[in-house]
This record gives sequence, C-alpha cells and structure tokens, in this order.
Amino acid sequence: MNARSGYRLPRGQWVVFGLLLTLSIGMMGASGTRFVRTVRDDVNFMLNPVEGWVNDTADTVGSYWFTLTQLDHVRSENQQLREENQTLKEELARMPGIARLNDNWTKISQAQQTSPYQPIIARVVVRDISDVRPRTIVINRGLADGVALGQVIIDAGGALVGRVQSVETYDAVVLLVNDSSAVVIGSEEESGATGTIHGQVGGLLLMSYVSSSDKLANGQAVVTTGMVMPGGDVRSPYPPGLLIGTIIKVSKDPNQVVQSAVVQPAADLNGIEWVLVITNYQGGFSTPGPSASPSPSPSSSLNPTPKAPPATPSATPPATPTATPTPGLVTPPPH
Repeated sequence: MNARSGYRLPRGQWVVFGLLLTLSIGMMGASGTRFVRTVRDDVNFMLNPVEGWVNDTADTVGSYWFTLTQLDHVRSENQQLREENQTLKEELARMPGIARLNDNWTKISQAQQTSPYQPIIARVVVRDISDVRPRTIVINRGLADGVALGQVIIDAGGALVGRVQSVETYDAVVLLVNDSSAVVIGSEEESGATGTIHGQVGGLLLMSYVSSSDKLANGQAVVTTGMVMPGGDVRSPYPPGLLIGTIIKVSKDPNQVVQSAVVQPAADLNGIEWVLVITNYQGGFSTPGPSASPSPSPSSSLNPTPKAPPATPSATPPATPTATPTPGLVTPPPH
C-alpha cells in the first residue's frame, strides 16, 4: 500500500462537505417552491435597473472607444485625402500653362516647317520690357547654334519681334522692335505708303515721315519693305514682307507734308515664349565678291582710253613728252 491510498481526510472537512452537500440539496429542493420563486423574481426586479445601467454603461464606453478608434482612422484618411487633393489642385493649376506651352510649341514647330527662310527655334529665357532700360529678351540660342549678330527674330505667325543685339556661345540678346532705338522701314500693305517705324514708351510703334498724299487708315497692316539701296551695296536689315503691326491711330495735319500713325505690334512682345531666328538672311552692307579684272573707274568709263598700238620703227623721232603737272601746282600758260 502506497502513501496516497492511506491518506484520510480530516473529520472537520468531512463535516463541512456534508453540510454543503445538504445545503445544496435543500436549495435544489426549495428552488421550486413558490416562496423562492417570489424572492428570486423580487431580486431580479430590483437588480434589473442596475443590470440595465451596467449594460448601458458598458455599451456607452464601448461606443465611445469605437468612436475614438474610428475618429483616428478618419483623421488619417482625411489627412491623406487632403494631401491628394492638394496635389490634384497643383496639377490642375499647372494644366493651363502646360497646355499653352504645348500649343505654342506646336505652332512654332509648324511655323518652322512652313517658313520660306531657314529659321531655328529658340526659347525666351529672360525678358526686360521696362521703359527704363532697352526693351530686350534673352533666348537660349547662341553662336553654337548658328545665331549671329543682326539676325532677325520672328514669332510663330511670322510677325517681326526684333534683331539679335549681342550673342554669346549659348544665348543671345534680342532688341525688340518696339524699343525706341530700333528703326524699321515699313510700308502700309495696301497703299504702299512708306515710313520710318520706331518704338515708343508703352510698347507701341510710331510710323512717321509718311507722305501726306498717301492714304493711311485704322486697321491697315504694316509690313517691312526690305528696301535695297541704289547700287545694291546696302540691303535692308529686315527681309521684305514681315508683318510689323496694325495701324490704330492716324495723325494728319493738312498744313504738313508728312503724316504719322501709331502702330500696334503684331507679335506679343510682352508674353512671347518661343521665337524663330532667321539664319539665312544677310542684311546691311553686301560683301563684294572676287573678280577676274578690276572694275573700270567712272572717269575711264566716260572717256575710255584706247590701248596704244605696238611700237613700229619710224624715222620720225617721237614727240617730246609733255611734263605732267604735279597735283596742287598750277602750270603757267605758255606765252
């Protein structure tokens, strides 16, 4: 026999166990009585408000906790949506600029392909259109791209913008046509009235020294004349037929032999972004080409001197040559 089989519970524990068993059996038997049911119902009736309050409190606390959890989640989602909304707003704000840039690039590319000249496309990177300094723009093309001093700049529509004032390796400064120091010879497209055009304060152009007998009217277009000076040695700095602008005001005095007109530039000189540089037009003084023989002087063309025939032996002595007077000295007449 091991130690566990010989173990016996103390007598006091058996007594407690018996009492509890007796009490349990008694309560089981008494639970079906009317008195116990009445007491149980009364206790339940009294405890129902407490139980409801406890349940409501638990539900309220659980609801608050769920609400706080959802609020934190909603706050995170709201912050994410706010950032996405800000990104969409920025992209939406950039869309007009991107669309305008694409539209301008399409126009300038088509103008390059259809131009009668050999232009290259340039982007305006700096703009100075104040009346304090010369009105200029800086383009991102220079000597490395074939840009040279004096080349003419036009926009996508073929309107005159200006001329290259200075050029570096990768950029160039363009003097705008509406600067006061820029001078263009222009003519009214219909009547052919010719005048000198230069810039004014405010960005407009003044067409002056137009004959009073020529007809000028508002709305008429003014283009470059591309005049060639007599003799063909001097060409206009601007090729002919470039649109300068439109007449918006005519000033004519019956007592004057000339009239003037205010011209609105056709090119958007204040907001232009893309331009064309005409690289195959050379204006100004033409460079004379090499020739096989020197050109005759005006005096020789008027009084050509025939070539002397070859000398033949003759018994007659040649005439004594007459001395040629030294320039600046007067030879007295023979007596």
